[in-house]
Amino acid sequence: MSKTLCKLVKLDVHNEKPKKYAKKVNSPKYVCENCGRVANEKKYLCDPTKLKQA
Repeated sequence: MSKTLCKLVKLDVHNEKPKKYAKKVNSPKYVCENCGRVANEKKYLCDPTKLKQA
């Protein structure tokens, strides 16, 4: 899974390999400005922005 989550979801990877997908999003620190997806690392998103701490 080397592509961004933004592209992988379009390919239905989140349903085909849910455990691998979950490892990338279980502790999100970044959000994609394009699609709103979240991820643990910015390399998994095409337009990442750091999430603000609440």
